[in-house]
Amino acid sequence: MPKVMVMGKHAAILPFKAVGVEIRDVEDIADARAVMREVYDSEEKTLLLVPEDLAVDLRNEIASLRQGVSTVVMTLPASSGEPGIQREQVRQLVARSIGVDLMGRKKD
Repeated sequence: MPKVMVMGKHAAILPFKAVGVEIRDVEDIADARAVMREVYDSEEKTLLLVPEDLAVDLRNEIASLRQGVSTVVMTLPASSGEPGIQREQVRQLVARSIGVDLMGRKKD
């Protein structure tokens, strides 16, 4: 069974623990990169949930993880502000999965 992991600030990710998700507290981008390296080095199938604010700074690491076959990275939407990166990533994943861009591009 694949592992499900979420990283982020403790208060924001603690509710995930109640449903059995492995949580990783990260205080800064260096901590987040360390978690990403750990997941990258692991052979275990993993669903990694990354908050949108961290995902912006981890674009290269996320792209590297997505090149492999053992890790799926999903971005959690920010609690405030424009949900741009998360929406675009979900749109691309859906389009790649089913071959059709159901969500379409956001109109400016």
